[in-house]
Amino acid sequence: MTEKLEKQTKKLNNGLQITVVPMSGFNQVYGLAMANFGSVDTKTKQGTLPAGIAHFIEHKLFAKPNYDVSEKFAQYGANSNAYTSYTKTAYLFQTLDNPYDNLKILLDLIQNPYFTDKNVASERGIIDQEIQMYLDMPEWVLEQRILGQLYPNDPIAEDIAGSSESLQQINRENLLATYQQNYRPDNMNLVLVGDVDFEKVEKIVENSNFHQIDTPLQKVNRQFQPIGQGGFETMDISQARSAYGIRIDTEMSGYDLVKKQFELNMIMETLIGESSKNYQEMSNSGLIDDSFSYNVVAENNYCFIIISGSNNDPEKFQAYLRNHLSYNSLKEVLTDTKFERIKRDAIGSYLFAQNSPEAIANQMAELYFYDVDYLELINLIDSIKKDDVLMIAEKFLKDNNSTYYNLLPSRK
Repeated sequence: MTEKLEKQTKKLNNGLQITVVPMSGFNQVYGLAMANFGSVDTKTKQGTLPAGIAHFIEHKLFAKPNYDVSEKFAQYGANSNAYTSYTKTAYLFQTLDNPYDNLKILLDLIQNPYFTDKNVASERGIIDQEIQMYLDMPEWVLEQRILGQLYPNDPIAEDIAGSSESLQQINRENLLATYQQNYRPDNMNLVLVGDVDFEKVEKIVENSNFHQIDTPLQKVNRQFQPIGQGGFETMDISQARSAYGIRIDTEMSGYDLVKKQFELNMIMETLIGESSKNYQEMSNSGLIDDSFSYNVVAENNYCFIIISGSNNDPEKFQAYLRNHLSYNSLKEVLTDTKFERIKRDAIGSYLFAQNSPEAIANQMAELYFYDVDYLELINLIDSIKKDDVLMIAEKFLKDNNSTYYNLLPSRK
């Protein structure tokens, strides 16, 4: 276990937040730049952007006029990567050597786009191959379908990479306009974790190419359609796969939303976690196998739970979840002792993650956009009361908040 973490931060005049978590004795340095822009951000005041444009930008920022950024990272001893989620895009490196040189490369990566008609056209084919590959993965297809039931006709139901059709609508002009609108310092933050000097980091960032944008960033308010009634389709698989979804409509944001995510995780862990009676019953009866899992997502505008896995009887699987994911079921099993154990487990997971520069950087960068200090997260978890968890369950664990989707074998 590391010593108690500390951080140094500064918000530059252009709005960019810099955070350094010094970890003396750690050989690895992890750097991450995150933009508050993801796959769902296709609705603008001017119209609708093509699905997959955030992911496309993520790919093309690595291309520069005479080099590829990932190769330059490698020259300085760093591994690099990037990812696009529903609401964020992140660029990162991890290295044992040359942290400041690699920081300069990271800044070059996110600050200097190079979009041409030629490299955009070539990237369409690469991303389309990626899309086609995922379409053959039942777990990926199932996730997209259940999201389509939870949020009908919403961008979150689109593949993060887009579709073959939407890729044809992405071009140099809308890539650059979208980049300029969203990759602005007041919509991003930078985190470095490891044995680095804050003043050196600050000087490098201040001397880089970030520029201030005077026009305010405009986000479009979302209006959701009613939850879908559920559905199914056949696929070339040997066993059925089912997803059960719960949508939680809330106007919460920031600290309250992060707290809600922990509360919802506690509910799910109590009712269907591996140590729960329900999990054991489903497992012993053959209703679930090792593929069974649940995921709680709480991000600005979206809050939902997806429970999924392979099974031989999708209707029985869903009926079991409808009957047992309820306020009354939770109230019956959530004793004071059980609640305190689950809360201790959550705190333990948080403390264990502090051994990982990668986990620290990713969570710290993400929580910045929710006005939550990662180093104070333990206090947020500790503030949760059993009555808070029961109240959330009573409000949201209802049949009209849930839906399903099944993938069925196309052959006997």
